This record gives sequence, structure tokens and C-alpha cells, in this order.
Amino acid sequence: MKTKKNKNIDDKLKKKNSSFLLSFFIDYFKPSTYVNSILDIDLDELKNQGIKLIICDLDNTLVPHFRKFPTNSSIKFIENVKDHQFKFVIISNNTEKRVKFFAEKLGIKEDYIANAKKPFPKKTKKFLEEKFQGKYKNSEIVIIGDMIITDIFVANILRINSILVPPLLEPEKFMNKILSFTEKKVFKRLSRENLITTKPNYQNNDNLDKYELL
Repeated sequence: MKTKKNKNIDDKLKKKNSSFLLSFFIDYFKPSTYVNSILDIDLDELKNQGIKLIICDLDNTLVPHFRKFPTNSSIKFIENVKDHQFKFVIISNNTEKRVKFFAEKLGIKEDYIANAKKPFPKKTKKFLEEKFQGKYKNSEIVIIGDMIITDIFVANILRINSILVPPLLEPEKFMNKILSFTEKKVFKRLSRENLITTKPNYQNNDNLDKYELL
């Protein structure tokens, strides 16, 4: 039987572990903001916050997974992005052939990252360094995506802003069950802690820029 002293120690450990886990979720999985679709993103607000470079996931964010051609909504969004004079880059874990074809249809040419290997940040980091060579501060970049455990995780690892949107298709239709289960669990925890919010929280400040891309 546990003594009162042991019980107090156990309670403190539980609180400590819970606090550590919550801190982990905030550091690596919390998006800057959450919107219902890419068309709901306030580009004027992004402009006001100092964002200059938008990196957007392809499959299930811009278009349904494996849709070959751009949809009207994706065309409308990217035209609006260009009208606001943002630099726009597509990012995807899909193949070079798939991403290049889609990017060319949108007139994006070489501004894309194929085989990105998210959630690992290495290829995204390398692209930013080689393509832009320090032109954009961390606080001037935002990643848009439908997956917390890939898109948002990469953004947080690189210390840049992020926007989470709901997937256009249910993840079960194309993801393996483990990833789908993990994504749902993470989203549920963030929601329970009120860390998923529709209120913009683009961290345009010096705290972002003090970090180097890892």
C-alpha cells in the first residue's frame, strides 16, 4: 500500500510528465492558426504580419490526393496569392513527376519541393538555403498543410509559421492506419488543450529569427 508521502511523489511526477507532454505538443505540433480551407486564409492578414513566402502542401491541401490537374479552388487561391505578391512554393512527399507536372500547370515552374520526406525537415531546409540564400527570415515564411504530424511538425522544427487546414479527403483513404491513428490522437489532444484555434497567431517577431534552420 502506498503511503501518503509516496502518493504525493506520484502525483508530482504525473503533473511533471503531463506538463512535459503538453510542452512537447506546443513546441512541435501546435499550428500558428487553423482555418477551414485554403480559401479562408486571410492573405491581407498574412501581408500585415510580414509574411513574404508561402510554402503550401499539395495533396489533400491544394487538391484531393492524386488528383492530376488543379481544381478551380486551387487555381483561385494561387492567383490570389500572386495578386498579393507573395512568393509561392509547393511542397509534397509525392514524386518529382507528380509535383513538377502540377506545378507547371499552375505556372510555378521550379518553385516546388518534391519527395520532401516530411516530417523530416532536412530537404525543406536545404531548399530554403539553396533557393533563397537567406532572403527570407523565419518570421516571413509560413507553411500551409493538412497534416499536423508532417506539415506542422516540419514548420515548428524549422521555427517558421504554420497554417493547418482540414484534409480534403479522409486520411484513411490513402494513409496507413498508424499515421492516421496518430494524426487523430494528436489533433484530439491539441483540441482538448484549446491549442487548435482559428484566431491568427503568426509569430512575426525576433524570437523566430534567433533560431537557425536546424
